[in-house]
Amino acid sequence: MENKLCDKCVRWLCGILFSVFAFCWLFFFQQDLLCAAYNKLFYGIESANVLQHHNHMFISSLLVALSLSLVITGRNILHFKKGLYACNYLLSAVFLGAITGYDGDSFFGQSSTVWIVTAVLAVVMVFICKMVASVPRSDYNDRPRTLTGNLLIMCLLFCMVGFLGNTDENLHRRLTMEHLLSEGEYGKLLEVGSKEEESDRYIDLLRAKAMLEVPFESNPAGSGIGELLFSYSISDPISLSVALNEIPDAQAYLASRLLAGDLCGFADSIELSRYKILPQYYMQALVCLGDSSAMNMFPVQYNEELSRYKSFNDKVESLGDEPEKFLANSTFIDFHSTYYWFLRFRAGNHN
Repeated sequence: MENKLCDKCVRWLCGILFSVFAFCWLFFFQQDLLCAAYNKLFYGIESANVLQHHNHMFISSLLVALSLSLVITGRNILHFKKGLYACNYLLSAVFLGAITGYDGDSFFGQSSTVWIVTAVLAVVMVFICKMVASVPRSDYNDRPRTLTGNLLIMCLLFCMVGFLGNTDENLHRRLTMEHLLSEGEYGKLLEVGSKEEESDRYIDLLRAKAMLEVPFESNPAGSGIGELLFSYSISDPISLSVALNEIPDAQAYLASRLLAGDLCGFADSIELSRYKILPQYYMQALVCLGDSSAMNMFPVQYNEELSRYKSFNDKVESLGDEPEKFLANSTFIDFHSTYYWFLRFRAGNHN
């Protein structure tokens, strides 16, 4: 009677642990990935639009239930009990990892190497558990050993899910941004990964599109990009410049000239009379040129930026004839969010 009660407790423990992990994995960590995969799967089917972002809880719960149903199959095949009962969740863990492998193109984006490693780990785990199960054991400290064994196996299975699932931060960040852009949440989009140094050309463009929609004072529409552009990490300035140049918008064109380091083209294209306050990166570009029109129209702002530009040049000159990489790293903390730093070390580069 006591053994049956213990077995029942173990089953409940494993079931609760796996259910909580699976739901958190799907609902919190893989939300945008699952929604993107769902939208691609049912693209063009109007009746499927009822299951969108706001019904993600239903989708997550359904997938958790499907993964738990595989425990029955695992138990019938593997026949593990008590301290090794958690190993019956092997198929459920593989299923959970497999369905979250979407890479933006393929629903199962795992490489062949990932599948081979997973298969080897699964075989090794089952083999070791079978060996442990075949060794006679006393009833001494049976409950602590049972609890420890199941917790250890569950941790290994959770790691397997993470290994199989897509944990690419940039992909998840991009999918979140795409959703926010479609919802018109431009401010929230710009908050996503704002402190991260990693980016890619898709993220760069999504941020730039959001900046073009953010209002800045009473200036022309889209001029927010001139205030925000270089405060974020940019992975490929040239690609972003080309992409912005294809957008039929005056502010996008000005930003593309800054990214390409084409100060003359920028100065020839900007109409200073349209601005009440000049966006900081536009002003910084004009300070680099020593533009007299900007100095006359915005004297206070111009002098502030001129002082900052001189500080940057003084810092660079104080470092002597060091390599460019050393100069860039040495001035990064104080000046990396200025156009001065970008123009000297990044403009016209692909990385």
